[in-house]
This record gives sequence, structure tokens and C-alpha cells, in this order.
Amino acid sequence: MALTIRPADIIKAKVVDFLIEKFDGVVIGDEVVYGSSRKVVDLLALHSGETYAIEIKSAKDNLRRLPEQISEYSKIFDHTLVFTTIDHLPKIKQFAGISIFEVGGDNTIEGRILEKRNNVLKSEMLATMNASFIRKRLNILGFRDSDDIRKKAMRASKVAIHTLLYNYFMEKCIVPYELFLEERSNRTEVDDLILLSNRLNVE
Repeated sequence: MALTIRPADIIKAKVVDFLIEKFDGVVIGDEVVYGSSRKVVDLLALHSGETYAIEIKSAKDNLRRLPEQISEYSKIFDHTLVFTTIDHLPKIKQFAGISIFEVGGDNTIEGRILEKRNNVLKSEMLATMNASFIRKRLNILGFRDSDDIRKKAMRASKVAIHTLLYNYFMEKCIVPYELFLEERSNRTEVDDLILLSNRLNVE
């Protein structure tokens, strides 16, 4: 029996191609777990030391969860990008602080990224990362409990924790992404997306 291809996955494949074309050296992850809520972002892009949370909304998707998603993304990722069709564009334009892109039926994508970065939170960035990774990278000695490690790490600066998070994502996403690039042809097909999938677990 043939698998059903979701409209959101078709858009996601187009978005991956858009990111590769527009941002030299970008690294992309698919369905990445984040924050204390352990929810999943559709796509994660890493470029020039900044993190981009990417939400996909096809014409068949509803926008009920979008306000919560935007709020959660703003606590962890530098930028929030929403890619959608013309059907949802008027409603999504009502949200502030996000970069909106319209995906056309002819494979065109129009929009721009806001220069202003989100005001990320140290606690949520730390909650995203594996506790053993934090302990090792920040040289936290004498602590084994995950909560104690993150509490100790809160003493680090926001810049230091942001850099740590970027490196954490990069380590988790780079190998699947390089494999994806090796297998991908001239453009991304929906079947290629599974190679990008890397659900990050939080201890």
C-alpha cells in the first residue's frame, strides 16, 4: 500500500531546497526536540552561529497551535520562520516577531528574515541539551543529577549557553545532514527527508 504524502511534507522539501540555495554552509535538521516541553520543531537551520526554528503550515493545517509554537520557539531559537501558503497568510501576518514566507504552487518562495533576534532564555536553552553534554562542555564537577547540572550551568552567561546550544545542535545534525546531501539529487524529494530526521532527547 502506497504511503500518503502530506502537503506539509511537500512544502518542507521545498523549504529545504530554499535554505540550501540561500544560505551557504547551512546545516538542517528535521523534527528536532527542544526545550523543557520536549516538543518538536518542523525544521531547524544552523547558519553563521544563529539558530532558526522553522514551522510549516500547509493549506490543510490549522493554526490553533501556532501562537503557542511561536512563543516556545522564541525562548530557544534566535529566529522563528513560518512557511505557509496564501490560504493562511492573512492570519499569520497578525503575529509579531516572526519571519513569514509564502510558498507558491509554482515552487516559488517569497519573504525575508527579520534582523531582530528572539530574546532567548538560558533555562530553556539548557533544557534542550543533554545534561551530560552540558556537564562535559562546561566542566561541571561533582554533579550527576540532571537538574543540578543545569542549575549550576545557569551561572554561565547567556552568550556562553547560546554558543553551547549551537554546538550541541551542530553535533547532532551534521552527520545526518551530510548523509542527506550525499543521497540528494538536484532537488529534495519527500522521501529524502527521513535522512534529516534526528530527534534530540533531553535527559
